[in-house]
Formats: sequence, structure tokens, C-alpha cells
Amino acid sequence: MNNKTVYKTKQKEIILDYLKSNEDSHVTIDEVFKYLNEQGNKVGRTTVYRHMEKLADDGILRKYYIEEGTGSCYQYIGEREDCHQHFHLKCTECKELIHLKCSYLEDVNNHILKDHNFKINNTKTVFYGICENCRDKLER
Repeated sequence: MNNKTVYKTKQKEIILDYLKSNEDSHVTIDEVFKYLNEQGNKVGRTTVYRHMEKLADDGILRKYYIEEGTGSCYQYIGEREDCHQHFHLKCTECKELIHLKCSYLEDVNNHILKDHNFKINNTKTVFYGICENCRDKLER
């Protein structure tokens, strides 16, 4: 985390607790808002948005742009460096977003940078297809 002034509020702590408990998941602002309010924490959608954007700016959350015209999703990464450089697979059937750490794609990433002088933004790189579970269901 960078050396910015950190303001701790009850709402921010509640949001962080939820995100930490779902650190292996990608969540939307609406999902966080709905969960917090179902738990009796009256937090406004704008407040959730503001805190999550700030946490993303501070590097605590990673923000993903999945599809044009839809909201972003976020993942709690804290101080983990292993979450900063990976690709994503999006199942068009079940909508699951899957982390993909693949040396082949890292080689492609490096090739594009070195040979084509173009740096790929992994937070905006999503491969669409059908996951193994959905393929199995469709083949039955």
C-alpha cells in the first residue's frame, strides 16, 4: 500500500471485511451493497462505490472490466503480488470469471511488448469461452 493518509470508518471496515472473506472471488458493487444491507448494515450504494474505487486506487482491490456496458468487478488482493499479473477466462454459460496464470500467455505478453512495443493491460484482458463444467453439461 502506498503512503497515503488512511481513513478508517466503520463502513469502510465492514466493506473490507466482506471483501477479505471473499478474496478468491470477484464481486460487484451491487453484490457488496446487497450483502451488507441484508446483514443489517445500512450502507448506501454510492458509499460502497466510493470506498471500493478508493481501495482500487490504493492497490488493495483489483478492478476488472469484464464487458462493455456492464459494471466492473473487484477482487481483494491486499499486499499479494501474485494477483497483479494474470489473465482471466470468462465462461459465457455460467458467467464464472477464472484466474489464469499461464507461462505461455506470459510469453505472448512479453513477445507483444518486445517485438511490437505494445504493453497489454491484464486488468482489461479477458478470454471468453465455455468452462470445463459447462462443456461437460452441454455434452450430456
